[in-house]
Amino acid sequence: MKANMIALEGVGKQYGGVQVLHPIDLAVREGEFVTLLGPSGSGKTTILSIIAGAIAPTQGRIILNGRDVSAVPPRERGLGMVFQNYALLPHLSVFDNVAFPLQVRGLAKGEIASRVANALERVGLVGYEKRKPRELSGGQQQRVSIARCIVYSPSVILMDEPLGALDKKLREQLQAEIKRLHRDLGTTVVYVTHDQEEALDLSDRVCLMNGGRIMQVGTPNDLYFEPVSEFVADFLGESNLLEGAVTAVNTVTTRDGMVLGVRSTEGCCVGSPVKVLIRPEKIGMTDAGAPAIATQRHNVTSGKIAQASFAGGTMRVDVLCEKGARLRLKTVSSRASELVGAPVVVSWATSDAMVLKN
Repeated sequence: MKANMIALEGVGKQYGGVQVLHPIDLAVREGEFVTLLGPSGSGKTTILSIIAGAIAPTQGRIILNGRDVSAVPPRERGLGMVFQNYALLPHLSVFDNVAFPLQVRGLAKGEIASRVANALERVGLVGYEKRKPRELSGGQQQRVSIARCIVYSPSVILMDEPLGALDKKLREQLQAEIKRLHRDLGTTVVYVTHDQEEALDLSDRVCLMNGGRIMQVGTPNDLYFEPVSEFVADFLGESNLLEGAVTAVNTVTTRDGMVLGVRSTEGCCVGSPVKVLIRPEKIGMTDAGAPAIATQRHNVTSGKIAQASFAGGTMRVDVLCEKGARLRLKTVSSRASELVGAPVVVSWATSDAMVLKN
């Protein structure tokens, strides 16, 4: 396992009497891509600003590559920064914007020209050297911002919602490029976003924040399929959350009387109130006439289609179950929208039903 490039030890922040970031511990390994994810006001930008040195923590230490930089000025931390608003100098050309951090560092003209050419090639902007920022699209301006950041090979790159101002298609294109750059450069990246899909797609690990606290840190798979709380389950993707109580080992009975087999009830005694998480893509649907029997491995119930909506390549289908529960599932079937009110059978594996303690 690689060494920690960044370590936050008991870092917290207060403004007046308000604790905007409760004391946290967070480590980012060398070469890792870690995303700080959460709703507005969750503390993710505060953490990024503390790492960058833009604000000082009220308590705790910031360790960068083994060195305590808590009192070190931002310019001496050797970090790269990419902002949402690009922060380009409007009167300079693309070449000069990218060259600026090298000129500040006093590099020779030949070295500057070589490094700028390499950075612009990496972001696909060869031939744009003489253009001014106003002559570029938003996506091209963000590419210049990224090139300006990587041109001096910082050990850590901090990205503050860099794709937030772009449309969906362009955002997805630049996500792929950021992913490629990270793989090619091997630089440590700390990335801030409120976009869950972006976080899941880009990250080695995700740090999910809420209310100035870390709710869970883990791989995208960990957070999506093994959430530790209802907040994590509900924030990431769509989810079905059924309230009930444990009635036997690996068995939960919902409030409306459905008896469900679940992956595990370990740590919950009989009678414990719980919620069962089932992801929509894990639920299958067949016509009501198709034979389906509940087993130890599968939950099966009948119902009728209450609502269906088109969502790109999939359909979101809400099924009203016979016991009264409403389940959302995802299917590629285009017939669902024509069958609102039709009887169906829905089923899912017990291994895909996860218990969350109340």
